[in-house]
Amino acid sequence: MKNPLFLMSALCLVQFPLHAQVTVVPPTAAPSGVVVVTPGAVLVRPLDSAVLQRQLSTAPKMVIVTQSPQPAVQTTKTTTVVETPGQPRRVYNSERNVVIVEDQGQSRELPYVTLPVLFVKGTAQLLDDESKAALQQVADVILAVSKTEPGSIYDIEGHTSTDGTNEDNMSLSAARAQRVYDVLTQSYGIPATSLSAHGYGEIFPMYPEGNEEEMQMDRRVLVVRTK
Repeated sequence: MKNPLFLMSALCLVQFPLHAQVTVVPPTAAPSGVVVVTPGAVLVRPLDSAVLQRQLSTAPKMVIVTQSPQPAVQTTKTTTVVETPGQPRRVYNSERNVVIVEDQGQSRELPYVTLPVLFVKGTAQLLDDESKAALQQVADVILAVSKTEPGSIYDIEGHTSTDGTNEDNMSLSAARAQRVYDVLTQSYGIPATSLSAHGYGEIFPMYPEGNEEEMQMDRRVLVVRTK
């Protein structure tokens, strides 16, 4: 595996300034399929309001994990396990929309949602008004949760497919996470203290040898509740 630049641990909860410099780090992620590509068209499944409310209003919790030998990389249609030396072991389950982070004998289960946002190819520019509407929907839920749980914090994770170079994909995923962060804080009023952002590049695709439809599902942005 290529060794990307480490600027910050993925679980570090920080206060970003209004124009935050997004962090580029490599832990684990497994995509939820929210984007479907068909010949000549890109279709986005809208966010389910009930699922969005449930996931973002559910606080992370400590979980008991039964230890068993695991290969360095284990991938199924719903779960990806990747172990990176020196980093917490992260298990993403896209069926339950949770990531289990195992570190120093402790495990935390973090709920997440995959944003149905599209970007202009190769850029961090949002493609359409539907993408902006999805961010408005997410912002409304985060603001509502923050009223009853002022300490809640969310991490914006940017991911790409394996199409392109590792370096370009790390930069692109960081820029897209930065873009979502900026929209949520600058346009929709999410406090900077409630968000962090990271770019993960191509490190954790579900379809490393996939066709265009499968790779499109790997180009994703997650909102993970970390506190």
